[in-house]
Amino acid sequence: MTKTTALLVALGALPAIALADDTITYRSEGGCAGDFDRVEMKTYFLRVDSGNGAHAGSMIYDHSEKLAYFIDHGSHTFMETELDEDAIDLQGDIMKSLRTKMRREGGLDPFEMAQSLCPNMAASAGNRDRQPDEPIDCGNGIALGTPATGADGKPMSREEMMAATKNGQMPALDANTQQMMQKMMEQQLARMTPEQRQQVQRAMANGGGPMAMMPGVPGGNAPQAPPPRPERIDRDAGETDVGGITCMRREHLRAGELVREDCYTTAAGLHLGEVETRRIARFTKAMRAWSRSFVPDSAQPESDDRVLVRRVCYAGGHESGRATLAIDTAPIPASRFAVPAGYKPVDLMGSPGRQGSD
Repeated sequence: MTKTTALLVALGALPAIALADDTITYRSEGGCAGDFDRVEMKTYFLRVDSGNGAHAGSMIYDHSEKLAYFIDHGSHTFMETELDEDAIDLQGDIMKSLRTKMRREGGLDPFEMAQSLCPNMAASAGNRDRQPDEPIDCGNGIALGTPATGADGKPMSREEMMAATKNGQMPALDANTQQMMQKMMEQQLARMTPEQRQQVQRAMANGGGPMAMMPGVPGGNAPQAPPPRPERIDRDAGETDVGGITCMRREHLRAGELVREDCYTTAAGLHLGEVETRRIARFTKAMRAWSRSFVPDSAQPESDDRVLVRRVCYAGGHESGRATLAIDTAPIPASRFAVPAGYKPVDLMGSPGRQGSD
């Protein structure tokens, strides 16, 4: 589940203040960010903003028309998606057909492979405990997202990786990535006939490709065990009051040092009123059904309906910043729920469409 979808699910049970427009943001200090940038709601419209600069994006949902617009402000483009029941059912059927075709022609199901390689990937609660740039702990000794390393064995900076790629040099794979690739190769080879398996092993080994890591391949060596990661502790630390909202503090320690504290409440704990419940429930139901149409039931992410009320960031054992939830009921201009003028549509392949290009 994406961060935007997780947010909508968390907000789905919100009771609310009155029949008013609502803007939900975080007051941030010291570069400590909340779970999102801004959520705006007005009658049948919802808008979610995230990112900044070239990476800024928005999602606008029109429940009356069952249409969603995914907007990329960096490229000034948008994608329109239908979210009515027929469109969602069709999307689910397309994904099922695609998986069936891949199993029949390629011998593998990408969702099943991802689930076997990283069982905890869909663990939403665990992912919310992660720190910025921290890899996903798969729960089987593998971590996804560890940085590539240079010849000295140290993590490469972005500039070093770009320079290496420009010079035709591949950054050294870290042990976790090697282990992941080995498992993927093993699963693919297991589905092949003996003749196909020998042919692939011979071609990859002679070419010095990823198969050089496979056991049993000439010149191949199994990857070394990944280096130990710093001790990770994520624990509840008792309730507190934040602006009249009772929330549960959750501490995140790495190598014995507190790096972040999040404070979560239930949706009902925000003390909003009743009218908004029905409005947000409509938004949530549509967005949840749409997101679930992309993945099989076995790969559905865990439900995590907690709402972040406050986040405190630490550096070197001292508080470095914080982000606190803020709710405003001032009127929101209708223009906020329209695609900005001049933005061009994109097709599903990601290329600009013809509409508006003449």
